[in-house]
Amino acid sequence: MSAADNVALVRRFYEQVYNEGNVAFADEAHDPGYRYHDLTDPGEVVDHATFMARNAGFAAAFPDRRVDIDDAFGAGDRVVARATLHATNTGNLGDIQATGKRVRVGSVIIYRFEGDKIAEEWEIFDVLGMYRQLGLPPPNGH
Repeated sequence: MSAADNVALVRRFYEQVYNEGNVAFADEAHDPGYRYHDLTDPGEVVDHATFMARNAGFAAAFPDRRVDIDDAFGAGDRVVARATLHATNTGNLGDIQATGKRVRVGSVIIYRFEGDKIAEEWEIFDVLGMYRQLGLPPPNGH
């Protein structure tokens, strides 16, 4: 696939999975060996199933979430996207009780493709900013 095709797939992934809740699209878009690197928790690498379980938990905590891609560009087998989450915390997030507060949180993600699938991604998500907006103390280690 071309870099433009890869950017289009990332945009479609956000629309389908995050904004419309069509989580089955992730099975289509992710390579069987998919790996997610959470750069806010260095060393943390998860597979597709774990990523999707985390996504489900986050969606339950922020059921009205909308994630907009503010910028995206690609070169070769890589795509970089800058995105903004807009959501209201009306469900529990792990051990954290719902706050009812609205958040606007930024992230930067680098995707690596193998063929026409997302094989790997590295994300920096503004966890501290989200916790501040929720009126909560920072999570352990931050």
